[in-house]
Amino acid sequence: MACDRKFPTRRLRRWTCLFATTLVGCLGLLLFTPASAQDMTACVTRDLALVNGRVHTMDAQNSIVSSVLIKAGRFAALDPDPLSFDDCTDVFDVHGRTVIPGLIDNHVHYIRIANRPGHDLRALEVTFTVEASLQAIREKAAIVPSGALITTIGGIRRTQWQERRFPTLEELDSAAPANPVYLSERGAGPGQANSTARDLLRGLGVPVTDSGEIAAGADTALAYDVLAADLTNEDRKRQLLDVADYALSVGLTTVMDMSGTVPGVGFIDQTNGYDFFLDLVREGSHKVRTRIYFPGLDEDEELTQLMGYLDNKWPNYGPEMAKIVGIGEWSVGRSLFNEQPLGDAARLAQRRIAERGWTYHQHIHTPEEIDAHLDVWEELNEEFDLAAMRWTPGHLSFITPELIDRAKAMGLGLGVHGQRYHAGGMGGPPWRTVIESGLVAVGAGSDGARINTLNPWCMIYYMVTGRDVSGELINDGQQISREQAVRLYASHEQGWFTKEDDLLGGIGVGRYADLAVLSADVFDPAAVPVEQIRHMTSVLTIVGGEVVHDAGAIER
Repeated sequence: MACDRKFPTRRLRRWTCLFATTLVGCLGLLLFTPASAQDMTACVTRDLALVNGRVHTMDAQNSIVSSVLIKAGRFAALDPDPLSFDDCTDVFDVHGRTVIPGLIDNHVHYIRIANRPGHDLRALEVTFTVEASLQAIREKAAIVPSGALITTIGGIRRTQWQERRFPTLEELDSAAPANPVYLSERGAGPGQANSTARDLLRGLGVPVTDSGEIAAGADTALAYDVLAADLTNEDRKRQLLDVADYALSVGLTTVMDMSGTVPGVGFIDQTNGYDFFLDLVREGSHKVRTRIYFPGLDEDEELTQLMGYLDNKWPNYGPEMAKIVGIGEWSVGRSLFNEQPLGDAARLAQRRIAERGWTYHQHIHTPEEIDAHLDVWEELNEEFDLAAMRWTPGHLSFITPELIDRAKAMGLGLGVHGQRYHAGGMGGPPWRTVIESGLVAVGAGSDGARINTLNPWCMIYYMVTGRDVSGELINDGQQISREQAVRLYASHEQGWFTKEDDLLGGIGVGRYADLAVLSADVFDPAAVPVEQIRHMTSVLTIVGGEVVHDAGAIER
């Protein structure tokens, strides 16, 4: 089926083809399946029931139920009558395990991980000794092809390991003798290579010491560029599916993706940089629910092009598993966003977004940045209902009670993100103050994985303890309970940010059937000591009523 010329951008044509092709295919199955074949099918669809659990719904009442019934990708009943199950219902008995809604990252650079070279190893994020990191590398080397590059670029810091150092070249050689290994702290370095990766990088023109060290800044940027230069879309697909498997294994079921157009590791070209992702959507092979934000740009020509996208109404465009929802994390490029007061380009871009009713999510950390943006937003709010459009200040490492009150007065929700877990230095979102402010919605996220960790349990640990990746207490007085921390990632409030109030987040009738059966009861300190929070996993993850991760711990 061809796309006609009434859709003016290449991206729009791709999305249109995707939905038209899917619709035609489904109709074809209905219209042309022989009656005899239909009669032979006992169950047109399979339902799913999860029973005998402790299911935290994360609804407004903090309800806990023991079972749920899922039909057609949505929760159909809470504590249903078991007699209502039939032969078309798959029943999972979780034997008292703790169940939570699927975790949702409110602000993450997820798709850009696919632009990293080699075979990404997110598992290093939750290793805290050198030996544990080497064991993770051994396990990765055992499953990737001999000679394949193994990388962790971003989401790690030397200080997370008890020894306060990278694994040495010799240690990496021993862990992966048949594979080059390259590690880079927070994406921008410094970096560490084993001997095979050292020689590879030197051959590509990157300065590397004899001991495999790569200096931070220009040298690590060059290392990334030369290693990623030959990536194909097949490489990107493989990488993103691997990352999706990791996300689902820790119960992360939805990402609000803030793109990757800020120059640096994982840059995504808006023209064709999402082609590989769209292929995965068409194939139905990518199982993490994705909500995409595109950033604004600096030049007049680029702003005009962006407005063309706006005028053609591509927000909320896509299937349930992959929607384009708005602008973020910039209204203009990074070079202009933090002028105080905001300059003409930023004001114009934000007005254009408001005129078109677009959702908008803005990266801001300091009181000065937040104040400058709220000045503009309060002016715009006199003409436009920014809350209805779900405009969201995000990050907010140093937001004050006064600034929270200004956002609350406009009816806005806040995205509070634990970037400081990896950033170092004192401070971090005032979790407790924000929660106690009575805002319409609050959602948490990581700002991973270029800088911060992707693993949501690291963020939950940070909220509960106030301690960063190195174990330093940096956010004392703003610690919150485990229940509050999980709610920030999993509750029904997360749906507010994408205009999916009745669908996304939490467990309730009619909502997306996304959940995680946990490896242990994270709400019980006796069962999960505080230092073990970061090691939480899911033994069974369900997205849209489909089992997408199964560790084999639960029998049907």
